[in-house]
Amino acid sequence: MRSAAKLRLLVVITSYGTDHLNYLRHIIETYKRMAMDVHVVVLSEAPKDLGPGVEVRVGLPTKNPWSLPFGHKKVFAENVERYDLFVYTEDDIMAKEENIRAFLRLTSNLEQNEIAGFQLYEVDSAGTVSLPGVHGPFHWKLDSVRQRGNRLVAEFTNEHSAFYMVTRTQLKRAMASGGFVCNPYKGRFDMLCAAGTDIYTNCGFTKVMCLSSIEDFLLHHLPNRYAGRVGITLEMFKMQIQTLINVWDGTHPASTLCEVETKFDHRRWAKIYYGGPDKELLDMLPSGSKTILSIGCGCGAIEEKLVARGAKLTALPLDSVIGAMAARPGVDMVYQNLREGLNTLKGKEFDCVLVTDIMHLQSDPWEILRSGAQLVVPGGSMVIQSHNFNYLPVWFRRTFGLGEMRKLRSFSEGGVSAFGFSDVERQLEALGFQVSGAQWFNRPHFNNAPPPNHFGIRKFLGRLMAEDWIMQARRSGRRVQLDRERKMVDRVPLEV
Repeated sequence: MRSAAKLRLLVVITSYGTDHLNYLRHIIETYKRMAMDVHVVVLSEAPKDLGPGVEVRVGLPTKNPWSLPFGHKKVFAENVERYDLFVYTEDDIMAKEENIRAFLRLTSNLEQNEIAGFQLYEVDSAGTVSLPGVHGPFHWKLDSVRQRGNRLVAEFTNEHSAFYMVTRTQLKRAMASGGFVCNPYKGRFDMLCAAGTDIYTNCGFTKVMCLSSIEDFLLHHLPNRYAGRVGITLEMFKMQIQTLINVWDGTHPASTLCEVETKFDHRRWAKIYYGGPDKELLDMLPSGSKTILSIGCGCGAIEEKLVARGAKLTALPLDSVIGAMAARPGVDMVYQNLREGLNTLKGKEFDCVLVTDIMHLQSDPWEILRSGAQLVVPGGSMVIQSHNFNYLPVWFRRTFGLGEMRKLRSFSEGGVSAFGFSDVERQLEALGFQVSGAQWFNRPHFNNAPPPNHFGIRKFLGRLMAEDWIMQARRSGRRVQLDRERKMVDRVPLEV
């Protein structure tokens, strides 16, 4: 590898339309100012005047506009012997020379199958830095921390990359894998995302993040479109990193509750780490419950609200990194896997046991109900939140074996137990519980977009067009003394 001052750098930028032209010009100027031999290629659906020295290649690989990013693979392959370093990026992501130098320093100590990855950051109007890629089901792999030179690296499960960088050696390895130069496709990611991500998913590489100097691997997503809406703050992300380091050096427990991923594209029905608190869920939790067990605790948003109500919270967190975040308001954490944790809690009693979006990820979902029911005091409650697998569009495709929905027929095939509301109701009745309240609703989708309206037919079809449900079930026997001023959730009738 040449010294950084003499590096030959090829940058391929995808730019569709004209909305990001100001960003694009700024990005190009930044690359031109670097102390390297930089050549910029812009892939576009139409001609663009971007100044001297910028090569604009016009044309789509297929008729699908989202296929445009796949064009960078051919450009890389054609120039593999001419450059030392290769960057693929979308037209609104700013990389600086210090990011490139940090990449080279870390790469010199990585294994052959490892590529140093980056995270995007955004800045809101108050100056708060957040990371939009840290959302939903994405999390650190606790067992992935390792030392490379004098730095620690680890794997974060969000492999999606609108920007990546590789050396010539890494590019040749990717091309030799047979998975790099390919026709546009979509799979676990949509076509736009797949183009920049399959360097990791199809070519035998692992994306690793540098824990020791994370700020060197942060790139500005210039539109700041998700700031304050999606992702967590940089401060919280650094807290996670420190916890992960503590796990690695043995000063913090290492635990994972259960498998949180499914085998569906776009991670459909995977457990969400950063959700809520949903108003619907808060409304279904008896406000007079003084002791609550939360099974499947994520970042702690709902638990924090319940602590503020005056409840004493115990939780089985999804893992011991996210658990450290959720513990901050004073939640008692049980850092074990699901079965061990439930066994540890045997003999304890709670006014309410909360189970959120975790049962469908178990091959035997009823084990959670059986174990959780034993922990509820007479007159206490279980509150279950789950996805509605009888949601009409899903039910139809599952019934007729269409597309991915056929995987719902088998847990081994889809990683999902597709039970229904009535199945849970029957199981709880056998355990001495009676359903006392229910809500059927649709949660906001990514970027807080409203759920689909389906042309207004949901109000006519009711629960058949609800993607999620919440059930409250009361254990028979002595009733828990509840706050007289609370809304009597147990009087809310079931929807029909």
